[in-house]
Amino acid sequence: MIKKVSLFICLCAFIPVLVEAGQDNIQVIEKEGEAVLGEDMTQAQAKALALNNARRAAIEQASGVIVHGSSVVYNFQLISDLVASATRGVIVKEEILLDDIKKEGKQIIYVTKIRAHVKSLEGREKSTLKILNASVNRYSSSPASTAIVFQDNDEIQIKAKVNSDSYIHLFNVSQDGMVTKLYPNEYFKAETIIPENDFIFPDEKQRNLGLKLKVRAPKSLSRAIETMLIVAIKEKIGFLSDKKADEVTITDLMKELSEIEASLWTEKIVGYEVRK
Repeated sequence: MIKKVSLFICLCAFIPVLVEAGQDNIQVIEKEGEAVLGEDMTQAQAKALALNNARRAAIEQASGVIVHGSSVVYNFQLISDLVASATRGVIVKEEILLDDIKKEGKQIIYVTKIRAHVKSLEGREKSTLKILNASVNRYSSSPASTAIVFQDNDEIQIKAKVNSDSYIHLFNVSQDGMVTKLYPNEYFKAETIIPENDFIFPDEKQRNLGLKLKVRAPKSLSRAIETMLIVAIKEKIGFLSDKKADEVTITDLMKELSEIEASLWTEKIVGYEVRK
């Protein structure tokens, strides 16, 4: 019997950092990032965000593309920047030049400056595979209701629809950059999703076996923006198979995505808010 699964998901976007493999097409760029410490943000989150903003800026300069994505902002960089960067450029080496705090009036601002070695991935073939729509819904006995704001302990379902036969992978990214792979898992293996069918997780069969997903805000915060990363891929590829479940970081995931041909995969980011 599968135990009930509770999700603790908060947004914090991290740009992938890879081990340098060669010098081809690599630019050395110095960039600075800032983040304002807000009421619903810990010091660790603000520091991580400042570093991420510096990384994002470096990738944007190297690739010549402004990396923007969809939907939710909450004093955090869009987490879709993180995924978009995996198809445009990756940081293969970095050095922290500055890690400091400054005050402007009543605001506390974290500042990070890096020297990044960035490899551009522009020019790779783009994927024709598309996730036509994706949502995180509040579960109910009637058709699940779409919402962007949930209450603590609400049960949710994830839905997606694709334009071509593919396999769906679901990842939960926490605010400290840790990743939980939700689907496929040891109980439910990846199955081909066809355009005529909606992907739903967990579906009624899975729920009847005891699998339920619930959202919860961290104990230290009154509300949090949470993030679901939905990846569709044309081939049956396993992710993070050599990693321990409680040790997987967003860097690990983005490294694996960036190593897959861009023509084989696509993604959608779904953000929403959880309130106590």
